[in-house]
Amino acid sequence: MLKIDALVDAGMVSLMVMGGVICYAVPVFWKRILRRHLIHEIKTLNQGLQLSSKAMSQLIDPENPYMVFADENGELDFSFLWLGNLRQLRRELRLIKEQKARV
Repeated sequence: MLKIDALVDAGMVSLMVMGGVICYAVPVFWKRILRRHLIHEIKTLNQGLQLSSKAMSQLIDPENPYMVFADENGELDFSFLWLGNLRQLRRELRLIKEQKARV
């Protein structure tokens, strides 16, 4: 009987630890996946528009033209942007693309 109680206790503890790890890891991984998806969509939208990093930064904050950077290869760097900024940038790029499509 004592062995069964010890096994049940060990099983409960391991389930609680696994549940805690899952509750922490899922939001972290979900945010990473969402961030990668947003950046990919922004880069895809920008292929047709050809906006510079400074122009894209000014879409997010007109007073701060240094939020999006370009590295030596010309690759855009979004590492300083939060998810809210990325969503705003995607929304602004979509609006610009729609306006150009109408004209």
